[in-house]
Amino acid sequence: MKITNFFILLVSFMVITTSCSEEDELPTPFDHKAQAIKDDAILKTFLETHYYTPPTITEHFGLVDTITDGGQTPLINQVVSQEVEYIDVNYKLYYLKAMPEGINDNPSKVDSALVNYKGLLLTKVNNDIDERTIFDKNKSFSFWADLYGRVIPGWTHALPNFKSGHNLYVPGNETVDFDQTGKGIIFLPSGLAYRNTGSIDIPANAPIMFHVEVADVKHNDQDTDGVKSIFEDLNNDGDATNDDTDNDGIANFLDSDDDGDGILTKDENADPNNDGDPSDALDSDGDNTPDYLDKD
Repeated sequence: MKITNFFILLVSFMVITTSCSEEDELPTPFDHKAQAIKDDAILKTFLETHYYTPPTITEHFGLVDTITDGGQTPLINQVVSQEVEYIDVNYKLYYLKAMPEGINDNPSKVDSALVNYKGLLLTKVNNDIDERTIFDKNKSFSFWADLYGRVIPGWTHALPNFKSGHNLYVPGNETVDFDQTGKGIIFLPSGLAYRNTGSIDIPANAPIMFHVEVADVKHNDQDTDGVKSIFEDLNNDGDATNDDTDNDGIANFLDSDDDGDGILTKDENADPNNDGDPSDALDSDGDNTPDYLDKD
């Protein structure tokens, strides 16, 4: 009996000490705020020491190289900075639009964009112009980027700054081509890219850059309610994710019943002209609130 009690006490002690040991070995949460500060310093140094040669009309991408004389304009004097809050951390990305810029639509954060791109690390290899470590690129006009939830957050926030071009499609011709596209370059902190995990070809906590060319834009209707998601940004702040008419925790662009009255948005004459634009939506009681947003 005494032996049994001793065994139980011994096992209990082992469980307690093992549990404490495991708690002591829990990994320290990664400090994304501190990394954001480090990344911005790296990006600024890069932008201060490099210059950009825009693409010609027939080229998809421009060139980035190290400044060697006073006649080259630093990128830091050309880029536009953009503040982005992501998972409670404030980041700063930078972008530069090549001139002339595109001529048609800008994608919203909930749209899709047909994009040419080339992703590069900031670390230069050899001494050849723009021959940095290329970690990804696509074939000409072959990638539709769904900017909501399907790409890195840096793309979601940066690509809406670029306009699309002109589709040169000719019926009977299988060649896909565009002109007057929106071209440029974006520089992203790791927190808006591959973060502290990295990927096969990208080290953890690596700021990166992309040459981009926006050829075309597709305005999505994520909840298939007949209203294009770009028009469900009711406060016009460029972010459809914070518009929730019925306060049910589901943004309108993902909610098939925007006003929560039990009648589907598509059944409340939200889009009489069937063009995805609710500006002519039915307002039965004349209170300047269309039926699909009016619970009464």
